Order: sequence, then C-alpha cells, then structure tokens
Amino acid sequence: MQDSFDIAIGRCESISGNEVVVELEAAMVSRLVPGHPWHRNGTSKLEVDLALCSRLRPPQAGRETFLSREAILLDPSGRFDLLGDGHYTLVRLQPLAANTEPQPPNPTIKTPWTERPSHRRSRD
Repeated sequence: MQDSFDIAIGRCESISGNEVVVELEAAMVSRLVPGHPWHRNGTSKLEVDLALCSRLRPPQAGRETFLSREAILLDPSGRFDLLGDGHYTLVRLQPLAANTEPQPPNPTIKTPWTERPSHRRSRD
C-alpha cells in the first residue's frame, strides 16, 4: 500500500475558478528547473488546477498551498512563470514529488549504558 500525503509548495496568491496561483518556494523551483540560480521565495509562480490541491488542506489566499502527492505522481501539467514577469509556460508537475517516497524508520539498537566501552571497568 502506498502512503498518500500532501506536498507544501508555497504561498497561495489567488484562487480563480478552477485555477490556483502559487508563489513557489525556491526548493520547488529547483525541482522544476534543476540548476537554475536561486531566487527568493515567491518570485516564481505556478498556476495549477484546483483538483490537484489537497482535500484535507484546500488552498486559501495568503496561506501555504498543499498539493496531493498522489495527484502529482499522475504527471499533470501546470503553467509556470519562472521570473515572475507574467510569461507562463507549460511544465510537468511530477518533479515536485521527486524524492518524496516515504521511508520506514530504521530501528536503532541501543547498547545498555553499562555495556558501553567508556563505562566498562577495566579488569586488571
């Protein structure tokens, strides 16, 4: 069974009809355009379909926007404005979910305090 969760991508600028405009965090921009020079958060904008947003945390203007990881893995597209100058281009959204596979925690085996090397008494 695959876990489903949401991915935070930036601040919601506006909601209009079935579209949401998000001011992207720099980390999300680097996923969409690897190697692009860093811009401050909110410079780049992404317009996505409202259906891609989290059902548990629907978008609200001025608040963090969450996308459904499950929906993003279906490889939808959005409109991306890299420089924040109003020039939008189509972009695949699947990279936003890159490296988000849930990792089970590795249990650590702890050595009892008295058995740790620094606490053992030397036997002469």
